[in-house]
Amino acid sequence: MVLRSASGGEMKSGIPDGSAAITPRRLRPRLAVRVVLALGGLLTLLLVAITVALVVVVIVRRDESSLSDRDVPYAGAVAAAALNAKGIATDQRGFLLTGDRSFIAEAQQRTSEARIAFATAQQQASTDAQREAVRRASRGFESWVQAVDDEFATYNAGNHSAAVAASLGPERTIRKTYEQALATAQAAGQRSIRAASDSADAASSRSLIVLVITLVAAVACGTAVAYWLFHTIAFPLFRIATLLSSA
Repeated sequence: MVLRSASGGEMKSGIPDGSAAITPRRLRPRLAVRVVLALGGLLTLLLVAITVALVVVVIVRRDESSLSDRDVPYAGAVAAAALNAKGIATDQRGFLLTGDRSFIAEAQQRTSEARIAFATAQQQASTDAQREAVRRASRGFESWVQAVDDEFATYNAGNHSAAVAASLGPERTIRKTYEQALATAQAAGQRSIRAASDSADAASSRSLIVLVITLVAAVACGTAVAYWLFHTIAFPLFRIATLLSSA
């Protein structure tokens, strides 16, 4: 740029020609790009935080679904079978001591309920170990029930001492074998519940840690962006407005 002096001569201003117009045009796009990148990064972190939160919900719901849909029903069915079996043993002793035939009817009812429970446990089993344990327990249960029915028949035939002797001998051995198999099935169910519960707790803890870290990063990034925008845009505008108002 050329300036004229008071005497009519020419002198240079020291500012290159066109620089006053070019510099703002160059700075404005750069500033806009930086603002867009900063806001885009903040939005990305926000989306990541939302995604992590959704993943947390999905993982927890999956593990809870496994507990409610498979593991707990399996354990409950095995427990129901064991409870009915104990009731049958009580009915057996009551009949052999008193000869009251109502104990036989109750034992038959409990036998039907135990079979239903075994079938339910077989359907709800989620591992080969659980299925095998239920099969063994069911086979042992059927062998024991058959022995109890034979005792009832022997007693009804009038041979009371033979029925009592059978309950204290071979039938007792069959019952112990069956109860051991049933205990194995119950232990398999408890292990599955503990494993699913531990998996849910661990997944929830890990996911919450990731979520907290993501949220902290998003807050830190948002604070940095706000600080940068204030010092880059708001503070200069405020100074300009102050200068204009004081002019």
